[in-house]
Amino acid sequence: MARILVIDDEPDMRMALGNVLNRAGHQVFESGDGPGALDFLAREGAELVLLDMRLPGMDGPQILRSLRERDKNTPVVMVTGYGSVDSAVEVMRLGASHYLSKPFSNQELLETVERVLKGGAAVPAPVPVRRLSEPVPERPPALVEPIGAEPSGRGLWTGLALAAAGALAFGLWGSGGDVQGRDYKLSHEHPTALLWTGERLWVADWVSQSIYEYRVSGEKLEPLRSVHLPDSNVTALAVAKDRLWVADAARRVIEERRLDAALSVTRSHPAPGTRPSGLFWDGRYLWSADSAAGRIFRHETEAGLAVLESFKAPGKSPAALQKDESYLWSADSESRRLYRHRLDKTLSVLSAYALPELDRGPQPLSALTIKDGEVWFARDGRASVYVRPLEAFAEKTQGEARP
Repeated sequence: MARILVIDDEPDMRMALGNVLNRAGHQVFESGDGPGALDFLAREGAELVLLDMRLPGMDGPQILRSLRERDKNTPVVMVTGYGSVDSAVEVMRLGASHYLSKPFSNQELLETVERVLKGGAAVPAPVPVRRLSEPVPERPPALVEPIGAEPSGRGLWTGLALAAAGALAFGLWGSGGDVQGRDYKLSHEHPTALLWTGERLWVADWVSQSIYEYRVSGEKLEPLRSVHLPDSNVTALAVAKDRLWVADAARRVIEERRLDAALSVTRSHPAPGTRPSGLFWDGRYLWSADSAAGRIFRHETEAGLAVLESFKAPGKSPAALQKDESYLWSADSESRRLYRHRLDKTLSVLSAYALPELDRGPQPLSALTIKDGEVWFARDGRASVYVRPLEAFAEKTQGEARP
């Protein structure tokens, strides 16, 4: 049994969480505001804190920052549901142990709490390097009253979890029916980018702060190596002949890296927005998306990534880009829709596309790429890569193509 403090300004939410945790044997305390919570922690302490992102007055990140100034060790699980993955990244940088995106099930809540209490890594360890001689660097490792364990038929809240998305590929689009595909397990749960280079699949994970390299081996993805990038938040990858482009939302830069063992940085460019979130190299220009600005940019790569054109994205949180000879494609992390654009002066939207299974469950689309007529995608919070044929995507009406 653990002492758990729940910090949320809504009494019903505190009660719902408390009931679930009490039934699991924990002693639960509650607070409706930051000052009261910090006072309780200073006097009584807790073994774990569940902290809502949005609170009136002193919000979740401010509470976390104040707590970490005097207590570096008490684990904090941040409950999100109003922002994108970038908000979760910020609180992780402030010292949160993990985060939960609304809506989540009772089982997800309990599994997260137990994992954090046991000291299990909410941040997965990088995959061991198999083909390189040098090792991959490892990560170092109000009035408050008890809540009674009375039964409740109230479920946990619903909400919308956002995150970065990966690239959409071009092809023929079908009616959007559920089409059988393949699923591959990953060793990490928060993929934010997928990129094929030959027969190698590159996967970035924002929580483990690593870039992984895999190859398909039968029914599994075989890990070949991982490269740890401390204090990073890799949200997108693109590849040219001799370089890897890396979007880092933590540093707000787009980096050029060598395709060597350490993925060495050769140049770093300020991103045109505060949350770079998508990249695509079309053979001449680098395209980028920014989820905070809601913009898509075209860059000249031989002039310090100078922005040649800037376009308004069709959704609120553009996070993925791909371009073929006829169209530019973008994906939006909030709507989980894929958009097909004319290559005109405004990147006008022709159509929007949806995959039915992406509208089920709280985990958002977080990475996507194409290979041999199949779409490979991942969802933040799931340790899997999913492969579906292009026919699984359904074209929406022109009206639905607009946010």
